[in-house]
Amino acid sequence: MSTTDCNQKFRDAVSAVFDAEQFERLTARAFADASVNLEIELREERIAPYLVDITKPLAEVKPLISIGGKAVCSAGNISAVVGEAKSKKTFLTTALVASAIAYPYPDSEAFENVSNDISLKVLWLDTEQGEAHVRKVIDRINRITGTNRTGGVEDPRLRVFALREIDPKHRLDVLRDALYTFGPDLVVIDGVADLQYDTNDLRESDALVGELMALSTTYNCHILCVLHTNPGTDKARGHVGSSLQRKAESVLYVHKVESTSIVEPQFCRNEPFERFAFHITPEGLPELCSLPTEPQSKEDEVVAVLRDHFGGSVERTVLSHKLEEVLGLNRTTASMRINRLVRKGLVTIDGKCISLTA
Repeated sequence: MSTTDCNQKFRDAVSAVFDAEQFERLTARAFADASVNLEIELREERIAPYLVDITKPLAEVKPLISIGGKAVCSAGNISAVVGEAKSKKTFLTTALVASAIAYPYPDSEAFENVSNDISLKVLWLDTEQGEAHVRKVIDRINRITGTNRTGGVEDPRLRVFALREIDPKHRLDVLRDALYTFGPDLVVIDGVADLQYDTNDLRESDALVGELMALSTTYNCHILCVLHTNPGTDKARGHVGSSLQRKAESVLYVHKVESTSIVEPQFCRNEPFERFAFHITPEGLPELCSLPTEPQSKEDEVVAVLRDHFGGSVERTVLSHKLEEVLGLNRTTASMRINRLVRKGLVTIDGKCISLTA
């Protein structure tokens, strides 16, 4: 019997019990209920992969890079090294990469890799320098780790790509292909802004950062992005910088005082590390040194607002609003400057109240 004949027999049987109007109402209700149930099932199926199951055993998250015993970079996350031009961001990043490849970092306890798995693999993408300068970066990493102190020996744990000559779309394609091919534990993108056409395009920036997060999850690696700050500020450049600061596990801020570079935790989802300083040796390698005395900076303006407008003590939110009003800072920048004063010991926080240190 055909489907049409079956349907007609069913309709005839039901019509014998219900009149036509009742039958149509029942049929419409049945179809409506079935449609609702199907929609619920489809929606449940779409959201199922993202539902957090607290009964599922959680794998231990081991940081790939720690500084002073504090976790900075862990698998499945993204982070950033930001700083003004010529602040030695790349030198800092080479030291971090060397700590990930070789344990411990020679002659320094600051760049401490908590995992001494010698098979850790690193992928480095350089978008700014020509091949000659990129090879100097490779040589610096190899000299730090001791893999190659004479030149000409390739470390199989390190893969470096020079992408200055190609456009942003193809740079992103190389990243995808290299992740699939090499399967790294740690990825460095120096600089990440060159993976897009317009760093001030909000949609493009959010899409790029979203893809980096997805790639870090898919390949269970950490992606460390290097980018500049806006001139004269400590804010990462463009909308891509703002998006990275919101999504990053860690943001390391680098700035120079004369010949010394100072590194501090601008944002950290984990416990922040202690700020430290390094300089470049005559051999061209980063080396820890004492923190220099920094010249007066814009943070003194924050202290002045706290002292002159509030007598040295006020609720943090009130101070933040006043900094927006008096200094023209946005909320994020105001918070960063307050946090830096706390780390320097110039102000203290007790509950919601912030006060000048006596």
